[in-house]
This record gives sequence, structure tokens and C-alpha cells, in this order.
Amino acid sequence: MAVKNNEVLSIRAPQDAVNAGHTCLKGRYAFKFYNHEDRLTSPLIRKNGELVPCSWEEAFGYIKDKFESIKAEHGPDAIAGISSARCTNEENFLFQKMIRQVIGTNNVDCCARVCHSPTAWGMQQAFGTGAGTNSTADIPLADLMIVIGANPLAAHPVTGAKIKQQAMSGATLIVIDPVRTELARMADHHLQLKPGTNVALLNMIQYYIVEADLLDKTFIEERCEGGAEFMEQIKELDVDAMSAICGVSTEDVKAVAIAYASANNAMEFHGLGVTEHSQGSQTVMLIANLAMMTGNLGRPGVGVNPLRGQNNVQGAADMGCQPHHGPGYLWMNQKEVQEYYKEKFGVPSPTTDGKKIPEMFDGAIDGSVKALWIFAEDVVQTDPNTHHVKKSMEALDLLVVQEIFMTETSKMADVVLPGTTFLEKSGTFTNTERRIQQVNAAVKPLKGCKTDGQIICEMMRTLGFDQPDYDAAEVLKEVADVVSFFEGVTWEGLGASPMGLQWPVNKKGEDTQILHIGEFKIGKGKFHYYDWRESEELIQHKDKYPFILTTSRELQHYNCATMTRRTSNVELLTKDVIMLNPKDAKAKDLITGDRATLKSDRGEVTLDVQVTDRVKKGVVRTTFHFPEVLINEVTSAVTDEETQCPEYKIVAVDVLKAS
Repeated sequence: MAVKNNEVLSIRAPQDAVNAGHTCLKGRYAFKFYNHEDRLTSPLIRKNGELVPCSWEEAFGYIKDKFESIKAEHGPDAIAGISSARCTNEENFLFQKMIRQVIGTNNVDCCARVCHSPTAWGMQQAFGTGAGTNSTADIPLADLMIVIGANPLAAHPVTGAKIKQQAMSGATLIVIDPVRTELARMADHHLQLKPGTNVALLNMIQYYIVEADLLDKTFIEERCEGGAEFMEQIKELDVDAMSAICGVSTEDVKAVAIAYASANNAMEFHGLGVTEHSQGSQTVMLIANLAMMTGNLGRPGVGVNPLRGQNNVQGAADMGCQPHHGPGYLWMNQKEVQEYYKEKFGVPSPTTDGKKIPEMFDGAIDGSVKALWIFAEDVVQTDPNTHHVKKSMEALDLLVVQEIFMTETSKMADVVLPGTTFLEKSGTFTNTERRIQQVNAAVKPLKGCKTDGQIICEMMRTLGFDQPDYDAAEVLKEVADVVSFFEGVTWEGLGASPMGLQWPVNKKGEDTQILHIGEFKIGKGKFHYYDWRESEELIQHKDKYPFILTTSRELQHYNCATMTRRTSNVELLTKDVIMLNPKDAKAKDLITGDRATLKSDRGEVTLDVQVTDRVKKGVVRTTFHFPEVLINEVTSAVTDEETQCPEYKIVAVDVLKAS
């Protein structure tokens, strides 16, 4: 990174095994948001209906008085916090510590809930650990790569480039996706399934592996349990019926099954197209089945490798920003865990069950949640069913938003606290391959702002907890003391290891590139069988709303584009559009450039049309980068059954020509 006179001039990736000199379009060019004129540079407090500047002391004092009043009348469980997968491990650790140990509630969650909570849950049930099994450094060792519900060239470009390079070098590439992405166009096999039918398709693949007797019997017998029962269930599958449901031929699915099971090293990658479904957790467990059936675990060039939605989704979950798990994935409802955290933090841990994000919103409406602190998340733009989210925000007695810009959520806040970008702070991030990497502040915070860790520390002190000022190295030391798989992680050790360390890291500072060598964390891997079930969204609404809307991202922007829209990237992609199949466009009398309205049972939005065969007949696709549209006006409240991850990928809509 080139910095002069406290200004970032350029960013380049190091020539190491992680990036190999590459960074994505966003990382290399879209960094000018850090000193954009729109940056928040003073705390704001709502007076007479308007947000007006105030001092930090007034802001902290106001929050303290409101928290104490709410706790006195309703108890600590009337307060909740949403943490940030865009911020450092240390900041997330401190945030959950403030919510749990200072305020006294397990009501803390993060955006992993709205992207990869089914990955964590599903892989924990199958393997005992909800994290990626291998490293991107293994990609050149893979004979076959299967990408399910992900578009890594757009959403994960560095990893996507490695996958593309390996495919161009001769490795077999399988893509399972409702959209014909760039990676799908170059794949040896593209299974363009109907959205919402992942379970049906994966069951077909498992059926054909069993039918062809391409099982790794030794791996199954020695390292897994439940295999015999699973095989008997899968043999009963009606593959013709599943083929009709998926919209993919049995011949194509059989070819994929045989290719995957026949490869020496088969490496799997999946994304939000797997997790953001009502059967998301179950789909992840079926992906785990595929790896166990074929012995593609516990060695280089194989594994189950989730592609995380934001830069620190893995880390935020590791740090305990979930209502049911404290730091290190210990269950908060267990007495011995509560005693463990009491010993580590010096104060009692909360004992009542915490609320997940959707439950926080429902609680705001029913009155059980009175105050919510949102740390660097724009839930009004990014969470499903915008009307419901706005209603929740309006119902609160206190909404605190910690942000760098005036987002759609910030506009509704009672108190806004100006934080800092990644360029202005130090700490660590944990990427999708469990790699803990150190970041150091490149420039000083803008005048009037505080680093997010410092904001949390000062608030903790205001609430009466003896928390020192923010020092990333010291907080990391506390993390290593509390989280077992961070045991050997030190600030100095990370500084001496530019590529970072992959957890678990032992006392000697030795890390782990590959999980599940020899045995699983839970002893033996567990097989699971699930039947496909249609989403309640389609059961209830498909007759009135005949199209299926699915959402995804584009290369140029990051999530809700709070940052990238304030850089030159906005000149490369200026708006969200509706992708519509030519047959559907003809039936609706639409051409590229027309305006069309997407209408669902919750609301409607109007966008420009792009006619393309990248989507199948009956499917429409759009992004959610621009607040002018607020695509979540139409998305539903259906969630994954196990984790309450929203079902963004299945929305029943109609497409109407805008007048």
C-alpha cells in the first residue's frame, strides 16, 4: 500500500501463496471512500425529530441512561446488538463482550445469520467444525472442482481466478447454478437447475454415485457413521421425479456424479446460492455427504470449502457474535460454559437464550426488545422484507447505529456514532480458509471519528466496566486466552507471518492448513438424508406470482455498495437491473432498456430490463447494490429452518411493464 501525507495512493496485493499478486477490482481501486465527503465525522443524536451533531460524552451518556432505564423496567434481554462481519476480530470480540458481559444478554448476532449460518450449522452436524476444510493453495492440486450456488469470479475474484486458471489448465469444472455465469460458460458441466431445488439435485448426484458403486468404502467404514442407513434411503429416490423438479436431465446429473466420484482429488466450493434457502442447512449436509461418500476430505486438493459473503464472516462467528455461541463456538446454554466465561471475563455470563436477528426485529414489534445497537450493518437495505425491518426500527425506544456513512439504517437512528474504515484501524481478519491475517492502520482516523474498537471500549467504561482503550494486540491476547483454536496466535507472530495463520493454532504457533486429517472433531463424520421440499414462498404465492426472483452480486460492487458507490466503481456499474429470459420478455412485451416492475406479496420495485439467456424461462435475477431500488421491498420472511438465514434466492414475483 502506498501512503503519502496521510493519504492512500494505491493498493497492491503481495506476491504470496494467498493472493499471488492479485486483488479484486474493489480492493485494488475502490478505496477512496475512506475520506469521501459523505463520511460521518461527528456523533449525532435525534432531537425534535432531527439528527443533530453532539459530543461523544453526550452520545455515550444518552445511550447509558436509556440502557439503564430499559434494564430497570424490562431487564437486559430487552436490549440487543448486531455486530459486523466487515470489522476486525478484535472489534467483534469486544462488541459481544459488551452485549454479554456488560449489558447481560445473549441477544447478539451478526450478518453470518443472513449469509452462511447454514454452512456453519450444516458442517458442524456433519464434521463437528463449521469452517472450510482446505486452503485455496490446494486448488492447483484438484483434478475436479465443483462450484455450487456461487459466482466466485464476481463475488470472490481472487479465489475465482484460481479456479478459472485450474480449469484452463485441464481440471474438470462443474458449476451448479440457476444463472449462466461466466464460470458456468466455461464449465465442462453446467447444471442450470430451477432455484430452490438444490436438495433434489444433490440427492440425484448421490443416487448415481451409489448406483455406479463409486463409493470410497474404506473411508466410509473407518471414518463415518450412518452410511448404511443413508445408502438405503438414497436408493429409494425417484430420480425421474427429481429431474422434473430441478429442470435438469437425468443424463446430465449422472455424468456429473460419475465425474465427481471418479476424480482423484475433487474440491467443492459453495456460496449463498446454497445457504440462502429454506433448506440451506440441509443442502450443506448433503454436500458434506458427497465428500464423505468419495473420501474427498482430510488431504490436499479436496474438501468442502464455503465462499464467505463478507471479508470477516468467519471471524465474526469465531468471536462469538451469535446468540447461541460464545467466543470459540461454546454453547451459551451450558452451565460449564457460563462458568468458563465468568472465569475469563470476571463477571457472570447471561443464562437466558439469545435472539437471532429476525427474532430481534419481531421483538421490537411485539415490545420485548426496546433497544438495538447496530454495528456497521445496513439492515434496512440488506435484510429481507424491508417493510417489516423499517417497522421494527420505528418501534424501538432506542436505535444506535455505528457507521461510516448515513445509510438507510442510520437515517432511522436515535444515536449515530461515526466509526472508521479498515484503512484507519488495526486488528485481524479471518478469511474463508480460516486464515487469520493482521491489518495495520495505514492512515489516521478522520477528525471527529473514533476507531470502532475505541468506541466500544469507551461505551463499556461508560456503562461501568473497566475496559482499557483499544489496543489490537492486547485484545488479541485476550481472544487467544478465551478461544481455544486461537491459543498460539499472537500479534507479533502474525506480524512475522505475512500470509497469516490458519486456525487451529497450537501453543507453539503452528497452524493447520487442512482439517479432519485422520478423524473428525466429532470422531466420525455423520451422514444425513433429507427429502426435497418446495419453499413455503412458492407454495403460498406461485399461482399469483409466477416468476422466481433470485438475487446475487456483481464484480464492481460490494454488498449494499455503501462504500463502492462512493468510488469510481459506480461509473462501471450504475444501477441494478432485472435479467429476463427472451421468451418471458416477449410474453411481457419487454426489451432491453425498458422499465419493468417486480411485484411480490410484500411490495414492488421498478428497474431497467436486461433481456438475456443467462436465466431460464420463469426465472428473473437482480442485484441489491443500490438503495434507490431497495430490492428487499419484495423479498420474503421465509428462512432456513435451522438457522433463520433468509431465503433471498427464492421470491415469488410477477414482472409487469412499467407505465
